[in-house]
Amino acid sequence: MNMKRILFLSALVLSFSLNAQDFPAPSPKAKVYQMVGLTEVEVEYSSPGVRERNVWGEVVPFGEIWRTGANMATKITFSDSVKIGGSVVDAGTYAIFTYPNERSIKVVFNSNWNQGGTGNYDNSLDVASVKVPLGKSDSNVERLRFTIENATTDAADLVLSWGDREATVPFKVFTDAKVAEKFEAKKKEFESEYALYADGANYYLDAGDLKKAREMGEKSVKMQEKFWNLHTLAKIYKELDEKKMAMQTAEKSLKLAREADYQPYISRNEKLISELK
Repeated sequence: MNMKRILFLSALVLSFSLNAQDFPAPSPKAKVYQMVGLTEVEVEYSSPGVRERNVWGEVVPFGEIWRTGANMATKITFSDSVKIGGSVVDAGTYAIFTYPNERSIKVVFNSNWNQGGTGNYDNSLDVASVKVPLGKSDSNVERLRFTIENATTDAADLVLSWGDREATVPFKVFTDAKVAEKFEAKKKEFESEYALYADGANYYLDAGDLKKAREMGEKSVKMQEKFWNLHTLAKIYKELDEKKMAMQTAEKSLKLAREADYQPYISRNEKLISELK
């Protein structure tokens, strides 16, 4: 075979491989995303078609494990913990495997999400499983389809539809706990912010920049009144010769210090108040 013919055949093979990408995939990729409360849920899968075949019991044999799609195993990702059946599933990505039967289907969530087919399936890596009805659907669905339906602030349904059948897997999310977690995080962030302004007020008071000290001291107190930031602000007012403001602020600080039964600031405020009289 001469060199020109070899080059021609090589170019032809390359052309076919490149053009192959232009044809529709037999089982195209699909993705569904839904926010459930504060939890993000995403399912990625390949969706085979019915193509006039008898799907349930033949294409997908009853009583055998199925990757629940085509190509790579279908995977589901939860941004936070969820509850499926009686199991709490941590945030993360999982493969979905199923065991279909005539009237029911067992749905399994497996931590080895990056696998094709069922050849590497290891049931010791299952994190949850639930058995649900495999019922007749209202319409005939040509391509395998996952949807997330009936979403509320704390629950939703993962629905699998293909051909004339569908299955619904309910799951719950922990929205109340997530709200409390976010609230505490924001609270800590807020507390650290007004403490930062109080530290700044102390720094500029010691440095003699009373304008900057007042600005930061008042900002800290406006955000949250504490005996310690009020005491700092009272000292700043004293240095600015604003005795009335200094007295009012020191008295507030003294009251909060007494409520907290914190003797060091009780003593400091009593001393400051006596100096202001």
